[in-house]
Amino acid sequence: MPNSISRRDFVQTLAAAPALAAPAEGYNILFLMSDEHSPHAAGWLGNKIVRTPAIDSLARAGAAFSASYCQNPVCVPSRASFLTSRMASNVGVFGNDGGLVNDVPKMGSVFRNAGYAVSWMGKTHWGGESGFDVSHGSDDAAERPDRRKQWTRLPEDAGVADWPVSQEPDTIAKNHALRFLEENRGKRFFAGVSFRKPHFPFAVQQEFYKLYNGRLDAPRVTPRMIEELPLVSKKERETYGFAKLNQAQIVKAREVYFGMVTYMDSLVGEILKKLDDLGLREKTVILYTADHGEMAGEHGLWYKNSFYEASVRIPMVWSFPKQIPRGKQIHAPVMNMDIFPTLCDLTGVPLPGGLEGRSLLPLIKGTEDGGKRYALAESFRGGYASRKIRSGQWKYCYYHED
Repeated sequence: MPNSISRRDFVQTLAAAPALAAPAEGYNILFLMSDEHSPHAAGWLGNKIVRTPAIDSLARAGAAFSASYCQNPVCVPSRASFLTSRMASNVGVFGNDGGLVNDVPKMGSVFRNAGYAVSWMGKTHWGGESGFDVSHGSDDAAERPDRRKQWTRLPEDAGVADWPVSQEPDTIAKNHALRFLEENRGKRFFAGVSFRKPHFPFAVQQEFYKLYNGRLDAPRVTPRMIEELPLVSKKERETYGFAKLNQAQIVKAREVYFGMVTYMDSLVGEILKKLDDLGLREKTVILYTADHGEMAGEHGLWYKNSFYEASVRIPMVWSFPKQIPRGKQIHAPVMNMDIFPTLCDLTGVPLPGGLEGRSLLPLIKGTEDGGKRYALAESFRGGYASRKIRSGQWKYCYYHED
């Protein structure tokens, strides 16, 4: 791959796949997502320590992807990418400052126009208009004390939260979701529920922290790993002082992080139970994913912003009894850009033109082996442009001027 490859060259061969199933008119969508969930902290993907029973059960009931990737390992660009099924740079978003253009179809608007009651509860960070009703969410500061200001983003400040779970923004978002499901049980709905955790700051209540206290180790990091970091990651180590962390601080931050994952999973469990209690499971397409991962000390790094697997790879689980087989595991590389066309395929909503992602339904149904699939990512962190492509067993990363 030449170093001069452009973003247009990267995506020009991507095309939306035609729908393979008959329209499932009347079916709902429950889009569950978290912020900064590493695939290395997921029980259904093989971690033997983390407790994620709700999402584990969802994976057993549907299809789990082991090689799904975000298109930019930063919040706003990643969300803009799956919202539009385009590379974020192609819709004006390069970082968390937004800039999402208005003249492309957005997920919320497409499903609203198809007759769905669309609502997004919790964290948004689209970078622009999404087409969703976002009147309910954890971003509403009037509903909660702003405890987050008491904590820094630094791993060495990780600790036990001094406020109850009931005051967590994610708990508030979950409560909105439960009410939305109750109030819209007789309608065709698209319910998006977006949790802030396990994004830093690293703070979680004692009931979740104690599950991991004394059970985790620090990742193995060698001098060669540090030497081989891309320049942008070396700058981040310097900016945030990661090299100064001692083993005890690293371990505690990881324990808190795993606790945040389990807290978030408990909220997913409550929402899935509500769906079952209302008799809506058979009528609802369910997706769980994240906008990006978290390094959590691997390679001597924290947060996201890199093309290492813990950062750029994301959890992705689908469940829909009408069309998705139980216990399916898919290892082909896929992208969060593929979410939008897949939702259209599963529900029979007409596919908008110009999408750069491809439906995952052929992989799920087994009519495609995924051998020709690949996953793209880009980053413009700190003024350093970089791109990544994953195909088969290989991943190629290109860093401009590095």
